[in-house]
Amino acid sequence: MEIQSALASITGLSPVPAVCVVPVRMLEAWLLFDEHAIRLAAGNPNGRLSLTLPPPPHMEALPDPKRVLQNAFLTASGLSGRRRKHFATAQAVRRLGDVITDFSPLRLLSAFDRLEREIQAIVQANGW
Repeated sequence: MEIQSALASITGLSPVPAVCVVPVRMLEAWLLFDEHAIRLAAGNPNGRLSLTLPPPPHMEALPDPKRVLQNAFLTASGLSGRRRKHFATAQAVRRLGDVITDFSPLRLLSAFDRLEREIQAIVQANGW
């Protein structure tokens, strides 16, 4: 409700349709479930090094999911030395969002399930 009130005060109108997203940790925790997509986004889809990703129920409990995702990209890239040091993690994160085709494993997470339900409600309420 606080976000809706803030939106209304900014626009000066009734609250605009919005979905409030507040991940339990960082958004990066939600990107740690698809090993193949991480390998694709890292530019090495046939890599074989273990990424040691946490199972979905434990992703949001990680103390630093951003670091875990960065390490997964570096490992998945298969790069070493100077190339590894200059790997563009931010670009890989953006690619990862485009590469993932099925987010359904995240439904095991209460925050993601809530987000999905809120999106469905907003879409229905606005006839989108």
